[in-house]
Amino acid sequence: MPNCLAGISFGTQKKIFIKMSEGKKEIIYTGDCIEILKSIPSESVDLVITDPPYGTKTNPRDTFMIGEFSNVMPLVLPEIFRVLKKDGGFYCFTSWSMMSDWLLRYQQYFKLQNIIVWDKQRHSGCYSSQSWQFTWEGIFYGIKGKRPIREYMPDVIKSEEKGKRIAMQKPVDIIEKLIKASSDEGQTILDPFAGSGSTLVACKNTNRNFIGIEINPEFSDLSKKRVADFNKNFEPQTLFGNEI
Repeated sequence: MPNCLAGISFGTQKKIFIKMSEGKKEIIYTGDCIEILKSIPSESVDLVITDPPYGTKTNPRDTFMIGEFSNVMPLVLPEIFRVLKKDGGFYCFTSWSMMSDWLLRYQQYFKLQNIIVWDKQRHSGCYSSQSWQFTWEGIFYGIKGKRPIREYMPDVIKSEEKGKRIAMQKPVDIIEKLIKASSDEGQTILDPFAGSGSTLVACKNTNRNFIGIEINPEFSDLSKKRVADFNKNFEPQTLFGNEI
């Protein structure tokens, strides 16, 4: 999902706290994840699940970035490693076109355990007369220390969700599979590229705490609405005078 765009301002950073019950931590930030991650305490997150941008048309931010498609992962990976607990896990959606480059960077910080295949059961529409149809998406799974799998399942997964989704939106039931496989109820899950909030909704469905970060206010607002709609008996609270 779009996030961390160099040289592009989407307005002031916000912190939104939605408290559904005592002991729950449900936070949605609107802002640049590279800056917001620095404010999250070290070793405070159990699991990271995210779908990073595959390329953003921005000015290069450092020597890792070549051309107009800037790769934010070299800047984000050290912070993800820092905020994860010693036994933390990290699921990262990726594209076949970025996989070789991202894998090298990923393994600098995490021990790769699996490359999970999400079988989309249909083509994405992004192919040409010179290529095969793209019908799958890869998900890296790595660990910082030792982290047992909670629910075993095949490394090829499918979604049962029907209906249309906005562009790049991940099915909630796919995220739920990852959550159940690698976390327990009440643990904290971070999505630094939260987009429209599928990870956050999946956390609500599975009784996990969450921290979501999204730089684009439109996507962030959609995340807040999807989380708030999950339980209409509670009103979102705002901190620091910011409005949802």
